[in-house]
Amino acid sequence: MGYDIYIQTPDGKDAEGDGTYFGFAWTAMPRTLDTMNNFGMLVDLPFPTFPKLSEYGLKREDFLPGAASDTATTDRVAAYRTAYLAAKDASEPEPKGIPAYKLQFNDGFLVTVAEITAALASYEAQTIVEIAEMPVGDQTWPSWMDFLRRAKALGGLRTY
Repeated sequence: MGYDIYIQTPDGKDAEGDGTYFGFAWTAMPRTLDTMNNFGMLVDLPFPTFPKLSEYGLKREDFLPGAASDTATTDRVAAYRTAYLAAKDASEPEPKGIPAYKLQFNDGFLVTVAEITAALASYEAQTIVEIAEMPVGDQTWPSWMDFLRRAKALGGLRTY
């Protein structure tokens, strides 16, 4: 178990090609998040509120494969899914970095280009960036920074 991170295109699809996937072991992500936090790349925002099934007149059973439903239920399911995805894709109008929860949890939150841009700006403003990315020892950090730069250029990322 771990974190599978995929670069997204602007239309929300997984980007194709080399360098569009990054994986973290479950035990490795906390160390990376600590480093990102130390560089001012993360912001502490509250976990989003997701819509409740009852708000849409739905039950869990309405989502099971093969569940028979009428047009009204199908429409409510579609509206619920749209609202749920909107909560996963929400971002601040002028982000100061990446909301920590978007990387702490592997729930498919969208990390936007603006959030990545703000995070990288905080990171690159530090005086020790060149040292942090030196090619010695564990190459996770420099590889992660390269991945974030690619994600910024291509359309953002999602963590699963």
